[in-house]
Amino acid sequence: MGRGMGIVEKAKEIAEIIKKKHYITIVAHADADGVAAAAIAKLFLEENGIEHEIKFTNHIEEELLNEFRSNDILFVDLGNSSINAILNHGINAIIVDHHFSNDFFPNSLNPFHYGIDGGEEISASGLMYLIAKKHADIALIGAAGDLQDRNGFRGLNGYILKNSNVVERNDIRLYGRNLPLPRMLSFSPLIPPFFKNFGMSVRFLKNIGIDTKKSWNELNREEKKALLSSMVKMMAKLGYEKDDIMQIYGKVYELNGYDLREIAAGINSMAKYEKYEEAIHACINGDYNKMKKFMVAHRKNIKDGIKIAKQNLNERSKIKYFIAGKKIKDTILGTITGMLLEGERIEKPLVGMVENGNGIKISVRAPKNMNINLSIAIARAAIAAGGDGGGHKMAAGAMIPKGSEEEFLKFFEAEIANQSPSL
Repeated sequence: MGRGMGIVEKAKEIAEIIKKKHYITIVAHADADGVAAAAIAKLFLEENGIEHEIKFTNHIEEELLNEFRSNDILFVDLGNSSINAILNHGINAIIVDHHFSNDFFPNSLNPFHYGIDGGEEISASGLMYLIAKKHADIALIGAAGDLQDRNGFRGLNGYILKNSNVVERNDIRLYGRNLPLPRMLSFSPLIPPFFKNFGMSVRFLKNIGIDTKKSWNELNREEKKALLSSMVKMMAKLGYEKDDIMQIYGKVYELNGYDLREIAAGINSMAKYEKYEEAIHACINGDYNKMKKFMVAHRKNIKDGIKIAKQNLNERSKIKYFIAGKKIKDTILGTITGMLLEGERIEKPLVGMVENGNGIKISVRAPKNMNINLSIAIARAAIAAGGDGGGHKMAAGAMIPKGSEEEFLKFFEAEIANQSPSL
């Protein structure tokens, strides 16, 4: 495991601290990785006879910290950006979070303190796996939910993969290989000409003589070869970079015959509609069929949200942004911002803003070829605008008070200019 040995020792230490508790509140991030991490934490606490409850949130707020003052809390998939606030509220906290932070907290499992990139090499559910030493399958569902499989599972995720039932193979890397081909093509931002364009997907398939009623998994080898070849030629003709074209074929991961990304998307959609118990149950018991109705609603909301975001898209010198008010559900803002960035081939950091009951929620995404750290930029800009934020190098989020949107954009753009003067 190389670099991972230090973090494994720390995970053992955290496990022993947890085992001494009598009652713990798990506070988890409301997305696929947070649910998977909470599921592993729940199993670990049950195995050790520790009473517990689970709460989900998208952001650590003052109200939540006041509610649990002096309590034992296990934060999973969040907490690293709120260490000072947690300390100020006298909470007996354990933080298991893979988001970037240089702040030191003794009872925390932070991969960055061990030279491990938490954005690429391990997720929060992976960190919980290191603590529990069990449930590798669930850990990789969480990692796939955070798109850590996009370049193949590596680092500590590769170690977890070896201890799991997840199967790795090479195949087309599009979502929905068991769906009718036009749906598979039109739902993937990896191929922008088809993205959200069902009609074009149908015409393309008919032109090369492929049955539009078939799924990718139902095609024979020659049909798959013909389809892939035609897609590569089309993307090359339209001027796409070789790296972008190569993304459509590579390592894919399956668990019990299901695409790992589809499982993660289903868990994520349940979390976005606050069906947390069902989501944890699906993680633990592998009951993935119940996810389908949530995924249908989730896809429709994403499609509608992308349309609204495009209608409100604005540009500054260093960034692009949209402010959508209450028109987009705050729980899917990150998904929409990421898909819009890829689908429209936006070459600047993209800022998405919506309003919720606590103020203005912000999600930021950056093109993969940019050498910037959004986590640092958004944290500084959010503090300057009266809020707080954090995240990963290429994907981050924040909360700021309503009315401070312009102030945030000004500070955030200045941070991006400092990090990337040539942009």
